[in-house]
Amino acid sequence: MTAWQSGFWFRSHQAWFMDETSGEDERLPRHCYPKELVSPDYLAALGVLYWRLNPENYENDAELKKIREDRGYNYMDLLDICPEKVADFKEKLKNFYTEHIHADEEIRYCLEGSAYFDVRDKDDRWIRIWIKAGDLIILPAGIYHRFTLDTGDYVKLMRLFVGEPVWTAHNRPQEDHPARKEYIKNLVTEKDPREEVIQAWYMDASDEDQRLPHHKEPKEFVSLDQLSELGVLSWKLDADNYETDAELKKIREDRGYSYVFINYFRNNRETILYNQKSDIDIIEVCPAKLPNYEEKIKNFFEEHLHTDEEIRYCLAGSGYFDVRDHNDHWIRVWVKKGGIIVLPAGIYHRFTLDTDNYIKAMRLFVGDPVWTPFNRPHDHLPARKEYVQAFVNKDHSASAVDAAAA
Repeated sequence: MTAWQSGFWFRSHQAWFMDETSGEDERLPRHCYPKELVSPDYLAALGVLYWRLNPENYENDAELKKIREDRGYNYMDLLDICPEKVADFKEKLKNFYTEHIHADEEIRYCLEGSAYFDVRDKDDRWIRIWIKAGDLIILPAGIYHRFTLDTGDYVKLMRLFVGEPVWTAHNRPQEDHPARKEYIKNLVTEKDPREEVIQAWYMDASDEDQRLPHHKEPKEFVSLDQLSELGVLSWKLDADNYETDAELKKIREDRGYSYVFINYFRNNRETILYNQKSDIDIIEVCPAKLPNYEEKIKNFFEEHLHTDEEIRYCLAGSGYFDVRDHNDHWIRVWVKKGGIIVLPAGIYHRFTLDTDNYIKAMRLFVGDPVWTPFNRPHDHLPARKEYVQAFVNKDHSASAVDAAAA
């Protein structure tokens, strides 16, 4: 949030602790006396994010476009909430005001009118957040909250989603819901900056478009620590300055990545290749120059392993790397701009674009590149045997030692 946005927040008294003993109309401000205002930093510590935008130009707003691209909000719709435009208005508003959580973020951009979002803080106190035209707010998955209009009885909202919209509200109590558990865990631990560019979750068994998120219901997220237990390493870097990035240089030196290869996949139609062994050498590749291009994309999604690490650094766009866990279940790893991921030799995995159909990635190697994929099954390969011994069987060995000690 900029200093101007923060100042606007305080001048408008956007958020405050509520008087929970009041029996007044829910559409009234319900301030405590004396008033207890809540700062943007306090809300940010709860995972609530805020931007101040220009609602009169939302269709062409570059800042809104960047927020959507950075956070993967590829679905949008508009909603008018008022007695004249919502069927069963009183019943709907009653449901909105029932305390609940969602398994996904709730993203709302106020274009006209005004309304209240109430959220619970760490001590279970209600905070009332007053949004007006130009306010974009994000409530994290798993936070207890509710919604109501103010006395103006009208708001026009833009709703944003990652992938297809999910509307399900889970009314309190929901302490055993995976989204609630993940939210509580994030409250008590410092957020890992890598999670801004790398996210992971268990996949469902659907055969829908491979570029969709394929979350399970309810969602089951996988932490970066859990990925590291599978040998999958990750960093967040400055993708806009990769040519001079000291941290990238150190990673390359420490891990011996002496070869760099940069590629594009855009709209499943063209590929541009750069070879940085010398000065940047641009090779133009498109359907007219790369036979069987669609077949290549299909091949990337075939389950396979490599006898060397697979290192990918996302410089723009995004895509999915799917890996198998210890129990052979698929984990989808979403890598976005700034994310670098290392898949160990011998792990079964696959790659696909997401619905944005675009990724620009740097590929790193130790020595000259080895491209060969070995489609499953290839359990007899030394690389697979070494992976299983290092990352799969180690858990069984530890269990045996523990059992013997008992």
